[in-house]
Order: sequence, then structure tokens, then C-alpha cells
Amino acid sequence: MYWSVKKRAEIHVTGIVQGVGFRPFVYNIAESLSLTGFVLNLGDAGVKIVVEGEESGIRNLISHIENNPPSISRIDSLTADWDKYTDSFTTFEIQKSSVTRTEGSVPVLPPDITICNDCIEDLTNPESRWYRYPFTSCAACGPRFSTITDLPYDRPNTTMVDFPLCDTCNTGYTNPVDRRYHAQTTACEVCGPVYRLVDTKGNQIESENPVQRVAQILENNRVVALQGIAGTHIATKTSDSRAIEILRQRKKRSQRPFAIMVRDLSVLKQVVYLTALEEKLLTSWRRPIVLLQKKIESGLMSNKVQDAIAPGLDTIGVMLPYAPVHHLLFQYTSEPALVLTSANPTGVPMYIEPDVVVSELKDIVDYSLVHNRRVYQRADDSVVKFLDKDRPVFIRRARGYVPDPLQFTDSWKSIKAVGVGPEEKVTAAVLKSGRIYPTQHIGDINRVESLDFLSEAVDHIFHLLDIPRLDGVACDLHPEFLTTEFAEQISKQQDIPLFRVQHHHAHLASVIVDHMLPHDTSIVCITADGYGFGQDDNAWGGEILLGGLMDFKKVGGLKSVDYPGGDLSAVYAARSVVGVLNNTLKKDDLLRIVSSAPIGPDTNLTSDTLDILIDSLGRRINTMSSSSAGRFLDAVAMVLGVCSENSYDGECPMKLEAFAKTTDLRITPLFKKSRNGLILDTSNGLMKVLELKEENVSKHEIAYAAQWYLGESLAHIACRVAKDNQIQHVGFSGGVALNRITTKAVIDYVSKEKLVPLIHVNVPPGDGGISIGQVAIAGAKLADS
Repeated sequence: MYWSVKKRAEIHVTGIVQGVGFRPFVYNIAESLSLTGFVLNLGDAGVKIVVEGEESGIRNLISHIENNPPSISRIDSLTADWDKYTDSFTTFEIQKSSVTRTEGSVPVLPPDITICNDCIEDLTNPESRWYRYPFTSCAACGPRFSTITDLPYDRPNTTMVDFPLCDTCNTGYTNPVDRRYHAQTTACEVCGPVYRLVDTKGNQIESENPVQRVAQILENNRVVALQGIAGTHIATKTSDSRAIEILRQRKKRSQRPFAIMVRDLSVLKQVVYLTALEEKLLTSWRRPIVLLQKKIESGLMSNKVQDAIAPGLDTIGVMLPYAPVHHLLFQYTSEPALVLTSANPTGVPMYIEPDVVVSELKDIVDYSLVHNRRVYQRADDSVVKFLDKDRPVFIRRARGYVPDPLQFTDSWKSIKAVGVGPEEKVTAAVLKSGRIYPTQHIGDINRVESLDFLSEAVDHIFHLLDIPRLDGVACDLHPEFLTTEFAEQISKQQDIPLFRVQHHHAHLASVIVDHMLPHDTSIVCITADGYGFGQDDNAWGGEILLGGLMDFKKVGGLKSVDYPGGDLSAVYAARSVVGVLNNTLKKDDLLRIVSSAPIGPDTNLTSDTLDILIDSLGRRINTMSSSSAGRFLDAVAMVLGVCSENSYDGECPMKLEAFAKTTDLRITPLFKKSRNGLILDTSNGLMKVLELKEENVSKHEIAYAAQWYLGESLAHIACRVAKDNQIQHVGFSGGVALNRITTKAVIDYVSKEKLVPLIHVNVPPGDGGISIGQVAIAGAKLADS
């Protein structure tokens, strides 16, 4: 119990406390407790509160902050320095923000936030000033990261500086009891951003309500570019498969799945199966795309439409409306769902400038709905997959999550470094004060435009975190990646160490970060994917590694196979079959399996072309030696007639996973000893698949058994190594760790062996997590030096 004693306290709060209505929250609590003083934002994204009054009231304020903060905020730390009461204040107020940064501060920046229910009410209420206004927001919702230009988070430090508040909006902005009190992105149709509808020639289509006009256009099977909070989508209707096929033809994406936005949960539940945890994630303020199981003959969406959206897959990427314009579109149309795909060609960042949207998409869309609010940082939609009913994992971590950092270690307070990622699915990651800040998804970096995007994203994080100079930079071991050249430039310009990190070592390190293990921990890690440049100059992709952040060694994995055609084998699955079985089957038997399959653009496999492939393998001309798990799954998909070409990354394995049906059928592995430990003979495994097929066993069950075989066999090797080295943790990382069947096999086997399986939670297991592993390794080596 605290007696009626007056005191003064200076309180510092860190976490997600700017841009989430935190200062108005503190103000209202302080007022209700008759406290005096002030609250203000700091330049390090923290909040400072100086308060005087009854000690019991101050402690009550602290309790409210710690236990009942605004729903979107997150309190990482709260410190209170007590002092004598000075009677310095007569009221409590929100003061002008300070640019001061606390020494050793670790800023946490707010991601973009989905529109709140109160703003949806304003949007649909004819009596509201924000009725049908497509940019409405308040202190609890709206764009954040995509608009922030600097800290502290105040309107002048956002792109909303371009839109001075009108008198009416300013009244709400300065009224402590108003929901839009100090809401930095607030505006109305008088003073705020506006949409305009433009045709392919750049001519503006006059309309009193451009959003409503777009809804009408979409109902006529047209394709529209739709600029939103953090980027631009290409949209079309879902009630007619012809509209989707038009989009596929124009975007030249015959097979890649599209995501859809559904009107609401009632519609969603008619299209896909939904668990309670999936629903919780879908309806969260982060609003990611979630891959959900298709409902066959749903009644609302025919099988033909479902297959047009996600050909050959058993899931559809689904999201709910998260911006005012999305809610308005569904008000104006009877469509239950819309296709929404990123507005960019492969390898080019999503377009965000209105003029660029119109000019670059003129051959894809019929119209563009663009606005005049600058997008300072673009961010694609985040994508999440459930490996089982309670195990979500990121495919892509972007809007709604970035730039939320990963807490890793308290030991590296002074180290500042960056990891720049590999070549595909790139993110960068910045280390400061023991926290790792991943950038948004950048994408594949094989063009200068995407490299520029990477550079801009990294520079923005440096600026927000106040990092004028780094201590080190990390990149992939591959010497020819553009990201490697980028890291070399940073190293040279700042005269700092460059750490070249083997691809799968970075995967291992990302597991350690994801589970917040001590930075000197050693684990055994299964790293399975399509490709990573190995220390022996060969292509790796199915390795068992033993080690930690400082070093590692290869201690087992898949047998290395020579594949004909080098990189072509990653596209055409028949080449993978030939590579895996060349030394096992005679030519005629091999031809029977892969005859007429594509092996290149406009080239199918014949007896003559097979001779060429076999000859190239025998002479080791234009071949690639690889232990890739991805190539093995390609081969299985090919021989089972599921898929013969990766028209997009991972197509064959994804369709194989969808094709599989749960079974107790198992394939017995054949292991061989090597100088790097036990290796799995995948040619033997593929032969078992063929034998089961010849015995007329269900192909669906064979597909399941083959994927289980891969996971269980790798887990067997990993567990042997772990026990031999008295290690408890067995990690699983790489693109194959997104496969629910293979992952379940790993988890079950490792758990049965009384060891601890480490499956990704907050870090994408694919190449989107590589930069996180890279920068952790750089941090460890810098700390050691």
C-alpha cells in the first residue's frame, strides 16, 4: 500500500510505442489519475514520460502501461527514475517530440496497421466526415512504416507532410478526447490524398467516385492496377475464370498461384477450410496472406475458378481487406473475392509511383487507380503457411511485420553490421544493440532495379537506427551474386571487414537466431533447398551441418549427383530424373520414364536428346554436381506425372506436396558412408518410387511416402550426429522446410529420438531468412575479434 505521498518520476518506455496511439493513451490515464507532467516521443522511437502526483497514482499509471497498453503496442522495457516532488506542472500534456536518442537505445518502429473497426464505421456511416473516404485512419490504424521518413514519428517526418490538416481535422488532431488525437496519418477529403482513375494512355477518367467506377470496371472482366498503402496490386474478379486467364496471359504467368482478397470471414469460410488459429492470424492487425486448404465444390467458387487461381495446388493464398479502399471496393461490387497480385514483372520491384504504374503496366492492365500520397517504403504482402494446425511459418515477411526487430543477444551492444542476403527471395538484415532488423521482402536480385531497392531499404534502416558507420558486412559465398558485389562496395567504402558466409551456414545461423539460443550454441541443422554455393565449389542443397555462428562442418546429407545442363536442371525435371538415375538404369528404361518431357524451351526429350544428355554426363560437359533436395523432389514429381517444369521457383515440389495423400506407406532409405559422414542415396529412393508405381500403388500415397522419406532420412543422419556430439538441438531450415510432409517427418523422428526439433517461427526458412543468419555470423565474428 502506498500512502498519500507526492513524488516525481521520469519514465522511459521502449517497444512499439510510436504510431500506435500510445501518447494519447498515457495522456488519458494520467488525466484520470490527476497527474501532471508531459509525455513525448523520442528520436530513438521510444517514449519519455515525466509525471508528478500521488505516488500511488504514478504507480497506477505504470501498471496500466505495463498491463493494459494499446492493443497494437508492445512494451519491451519500462524504467522509472523516482525523485522528489517539485510541483513543476499544472496540467498533463503531450509535448512536441524530441530528436534526442537515448544512449544504447534500440528503436522499434511501427509496421503498417490494418484499418480499425472504428474507422470502418466512419467509412460506412453517411453522417461521418470520413464517409467513403478511402484514406481514413486514426491513432490506432493506418500506414506507418511505408510513410515514415524519419524519427520521431510525427507528421512532419512522414509523407503526410504533403497534406496540411484542414481546420476541422486539426481540431480533432489537437483534442485529447478525440480518436484522431495526434494521429499522424489522419486526413479527410478536404485536406488529404485523393484517388484518380487513369487509362493506359495516362488520360484521367473523370468520375465523382473513382473507387466505385473501378468496382464496375472489374465486374466487366477487366484488369486494374490498384495503388494501396505500401504498394500496388493488379486486381481482377474471381467469379469468372476468364478474367483470371486474361490476367495470366498478360502477366505471362501460366502457373504461378495468385492470392485473393475475400470480402469477409463468412465468404472465406465458404471457399477454404479455416482453423481457429488461422482465423486469428487472418483477422489480426498485421493482415498477412495465409495459405488455406481449398474447399472442393465450395458452391461460392467453382473448382475451375479455384484451379485458375492456384493451378495444381490444394491451397489458396487468402487475405482479408486491410485498407479503406479495399472495404469500399467490396461495398461497390457483389464479387465475393478479388485476385490481388503484386504489380511488377518478375525480378523488378513493385511499382509505387503513379506515373510509373501507368506507363509500365499499360500492357497488363486496362486502367490504373492511383493516388497522390507518396509511398516512402514499398512492402509486399506478408505470406504465411501452416505446417500443421498450430505451426505457422513465414514464406514472406513484409507488410505488417517489418521493421519489427528480432531480439537476439544482450552481448553485442556496440556491434553494428548488415547482411545483404543471397540472390533470390532477398531481404537484408541490420544488427544493432543485439537486435536484428530485417528489411521488407526485396525479391530476386538479378537486375539493377532490384539492387537499387535493396540499397534504398538498407539505407532507410541505417537512417532510422542512426547508423552512420558499420563494423562489418556479410554476404553469400557465391562470388557472382549482385548482392556479393553490393557487400564488397560497402566493405570498401567504409573500410570494414567483409564476411563471406556459406549459404547453408546462414540457414543454420537463422535457426539459432529464431529460437534466441545463446550466441555460442552449437546445433545440428538439416539444410534442404534448391541451391547454395558450397565450400567445395559444388552446388549444395541437402546438407547436415554441425556448428554454430563461428564455424561449421558438413557431416552428412544427400548424395551429390551430376545433373545435365547446369541451371536448366533446376527448371526441367526430366533433367533431374536423368541425373539421379543415369548410373542406375539403362538408356531404354530411362527413355520410357521421361520420353517427350520438356528439357528446354521448345525442346522435348527424345532418344537423340537423351543420348546428348547421357554423353554430357559421361564427359562432364555442361553438368552441375549437386546434393539438392529440391532436385530430388522435382524428379519424384516428374516420374509420378505431377509436374515436369518449374515455371516458377518450387513449382514441382509444391504440386507434389498438394498431390500427396496421407499414408503409412514408407520407403526404406539406403545410406552410404563418405568422408563427410552418412549420405542418403537418392537414386535408390527414386528407384523405390518407380517400383511402387510399377506395382500400381496409389501415386498419391507414393508422393507422400517420398516426401516423408526425404525428411525422415535426413533426420536419421542428423540425430546420429547430434547424439555422437552430445547436442540436444536439431534444426531444419531451407526452402524444403516449408513442406509440411517433410517437416512433419523431421519433427516426428527427432522427437522420437528424445532430441529437440527447431522449426522456424519468426524467420522465413527459405532464402528470405539468409540475411538474418549472415548478420548473426558477422556479429559473432566481430565480437570474437
